[in-house]
Amino acid sequence: MPTLPLTLTRRSLLRGAAACGALPFLPAAAAQALDFTLTPRRASAPLAGTRYPPTAVWAYNGTVPGPEIRARQGERIRIKVENALEVDTTLHCHGIRLPNAMDGVPHLTQAPIQPGTAFTYEFDLPDAGTYWYH
Repeated sequence: MPTLPLTLTRRSLLRGAAACGALPFLPAAAAQALDFTLTPRRASAPLAGTRYPPTAVWAYNGTVPGPEIRARQGERIRIKVENALEVDTTLHCHGIRLPNAMDGVPHLTQAPIQPGTAFTYEFDLPDAGTYWYH
């Protein structure tokens, strides 16, 4: 069985430091994205309370507000939006620093999602916090 040297030389220290300095330049492993699916569609919700008739709404996955999307800072998320409305739509998130192409502003940062089609938003979450989407 080979033995390891017990003394630290200047040469071995510099070699180890050089190897550590190269780490930021190595390709990172592809981060696994957290997958979510949102389907905007017509629904009804008791917005004024149960004593009043339900209100016609556009809802995500049939709920108002839409489902909670929970992820940790630094994670990558992927949100597939399947448009079940009769009109174009997009998904816009407030407060999250994300690539401009994922900002969901129709005709400005992306083409609208046509009825019956889907678009997938994918980005990293650089900050912790509570944000909202519509």
